[in-house]
Amino acid sequence: MNGTALYSTETYIYKVASEHEIRADVHRPLQPKTRAAILWIHGGALIFGNRKDIAAYQLAEYVKRGYLVVAVDYRLAPETKLDQIAKDIEDAYTWVRKEGPALFDVDPRRIAIV
Repeated sequence: MNGTALYSTETYIYKVASEHEIRADVHRPLQPKTRAAILWIHGGALIFGNRKDIAAYQLAEYVKRGYLVVAVDYRLAPETKLDQIAKDIEDAYTWVRKEGPALFDVDPRRIAIV
């Protein structure tokens, strides 16, 4: 649970690639209901950063407005080529759509990408 008690956070492994577990943090508003999701992809020019880089004020604002936020990692360059990085992001989106309804009550027809 975060310090302001607006949401709870759970970490999932959404993909395993080359024995590397790729994670997503799901930040869920405390009131249970099916929600639209924001799939949050960190910056870092594909060479640095991670899912925890989401700014606290930004996350709090999304949650206050009723969104469930899924912040994802992806493999980084230069060890990983661009097509594999793009595939990680595609797989994250597919995971939210297919597994999200059962795992964290997301509406699979309402996913925005930030």
